[in-house]
Amino acid sequence: MGAEHDQQRRAERLVPAHTVRIEAETAVAGPTRGEARNLSDGGACLALDADLGVGEELLMRLLFDHYDNPVPATGRVVWASPRSGPRGRCGIQWTHSGPHRRWIGWLAR
Repeated sequence: MGAEHDQQRRAERLVPAHTVRIEAETAVAGPTRGEARNLSDGGACLALDADLGVGEELLMRLLFDHYDNPVPATGRVVWASPRSGPRGRCGIQWTHSGPHRRWIGWLAR
């Protein structure tokens, strides 16, 4: 685990108070949809309709129940679990910077 594991755990994980729907697209898997299971300043755990591989880049829109505008985001898959039901899970690390990253945590509360 080491230093990389410690870095992943530095950001507080927040389970969203409301459903956060995800619309995403990757070059490999194409378009996919799902939900965020938790969010942090560093990334998110997503449950998606597609199985993604480590290293895949995602272009996303986060749709919060109580906010009318989708929040754009980009990320890279850092871990992935194959589907054991309708959705697979993956951990993504944000690859964008700027105010959108702050909005994600604020809107999840």
